[in-house]
Amino acid sequence: MMKGIQGLILAIGLGVAGALFNWAYLAGRSSREEMVAFVGIKGNVTVNRGEMLRDDDLVPVRIPLRLVGNLKDFAMLYGDKGTVIGQRVCRNMTGECLLLRDDLTTPPQKLDLEEGESVMWIPVDTRAFVPSLVKPGDMVSFLVSRPSLPTPAVPGRPRGPADDGDDSPSGPIETIGPFKILALGNRLGSSEVMRAAKVPQLQESVLAIRVSDHVAGERRMAEKLWSLLQAANFRNVGVTLHNRKD
Repeated sequence: MMKGIQGLILAIGLGVAGALFNWAYLAGRSSREEMVAFVGIKGNVTVNRGEMLRDDDLVPVRIPLRLVGNLKDFAMLYGDKGTVIGQRVCRNMTGECLLLRDDLTTPPQKLDLEEGESVMWIPVDTRAFVPSLVKPGDMVSFLVSRPSLPTPAVPGRPRGPADDGDDSPSGPIETIGPFKILALGNRLGSSEVMRAAKVPQLQESVLAIRVSDHVAGERRMAEKLWSLLQAANFRNVGVTLHNRKD
């Protein structure tokens, strides 16, 4: 009888030890498992429709990578948290929930022009500037080379093919501006917001600038810019970004 009780106690002890070992193994494995963090709403926070998200409203929600699947296509990664702060939500949200892409208002998809304003599109070589560092609302000026005057022919010297090519020196460079950028290609906001909304960024080498009758001389300046661009065959156009604090 005593031996039976001792055997039972031993079996229970081994079972408990096995369970503890298994728990320790799983806990250690989970601590080493790669996790992906998504943006979540804090448990004690309510964000009503139309309200802006604040940094204090958000928390990271970590999910094992093996369980993520295609959740990245629908939820906001915590690494992109900076792109959602200040954005308005399009539904009421209570705490302890994931922030989905569909919960955010999308970037504007149209140009807003006032009376007396128009848009002029300026094609620019992307080697002359970095589009990702420029955003709508920035003020820029354009550097355009004036056509050079023809070089007088030297008497007695036959004209060669080099005299008629495109390698002739350009004329003086003229700065025209500043102009306000309304869009870079189809991008009407920051690159981060476009990426977060999964909107492809297209034709960023074409800058849409505002031409306003309310800014003294701006329309005349735009017409001069266009004439210079045509004379330069829309080549070698530089861009100068003005200080955003001005």
